[in-house]
Amino acid sequence: MFEQHFYLLFLWLLPFVAVLFYYSYSRRRRACLRFVDDTMFKRLMPDSNNGQFVISCICFSVALIFIVIAAACPMFGEYYEDVSRKGCDVFVLLDTSKSMLAEDITPNRLERAKSAIRDLLDNVTGDRIGLLAFAGKPIIKVPLTTDRGFYNEVLNEISTASAPSGGTAIGDAIRRALLAMPPDAERDQAIVLITDGEDHESMPIEAAKDAAAKNVKIIAVGLGDNIDGGRIPIRDEKGNLTFLKYNGQEIWSKVDDKTLREIAEITNGTYVPAGTKLFDLGQIYSQNIANLSKGEFQIEQQKKYHKQFQVFLIIAILLLFVFAYREGCRR
Repeated sequence: MFEQHFYLLFLWLLPFVAVLFYYSYSRRRRACLRFVDDTMFKRLMPDSNNGQFVISCICFSVALIFIVIAAACPMFGEYYEDVSRKGCDVFVLLDTSKSMLAEDITPNRLERAKSAIRDLLDNVTGDRIGLLAFAGKPIIKVPLTTDRGFYNEVLNEISTASAPSGGTAIGDAIRRALLAMPPDAERDQAIVLITDGEDHESMPIEAAKDAAAKNVKIIAVGLGDNIDGGRIPIRDEKGNLTFLKYNGQEIWSKVDDKTLREIAEITNGTYVPAGTKLFDLGQIYSQNIANLSKGEFQIEQQKKYHKQFQVFLIIAILLLFVFAYREGCRR
């Protein structure tokens, strides 16, 4: 593999170099033949034959190839290294209840929340970030990690089937995230809660108090219309679009601003009443989480490769010396 792939584009110069060499050789030969015939030319300049020209051309061309390869910084010969970084721990709690399918936000609340989390990932540098999906029960989808690629892959697969349904258990989600965070960590910890639901059964206020006791700040984001609410679209057995009903009445999902605001205030965090408007979770992160104290944490061994450009550079220099020596002898 190469560290700087861009330099490999210079290999396209090789055909032009070969053409220039041939043009120079032909021009010098024609100039000499103006004064002597071919037989005398070979006797006076024995090094100016096709074979010697080809060798010189090969030496220079191969040297050029090796210089380009060295500039691209080839890496091979793997080794493993323990890596430690400074950062804080952030758990994203994503509501995946069916009410997140409400389309009062385009295309729906869940997809808008996933898009916001991607914005957050673009602003996370060095911090470990986890992902927990919750509805009736919380499920950790991604433990605390710095692997943004893996995080994105899992996030793309998140749906309303990612956690057991049966309500919006915000309190259980907060408590599960607290258990997943390292106790007595030497760095700050935070939770980003993204939900649209009302919840009193899982005692979210008590869970927020547990978070505050551990100095875990909660950034709560409320999605959806908090006045009229939004209907929950579903498909019936025939695949026709309909809306979720309870006792024959369509359910309209509203945001519980009061509870979410109280959760944020208890933990000295921030409540973001996103509603149906666009919001930048990356900016919210920068304002409320990025300035948390960064502690050092150990990352598992990472596979790396030795940089081997020196070998190619040395070979290129030797070939250029050979080329310069042959050209000097020909003169």
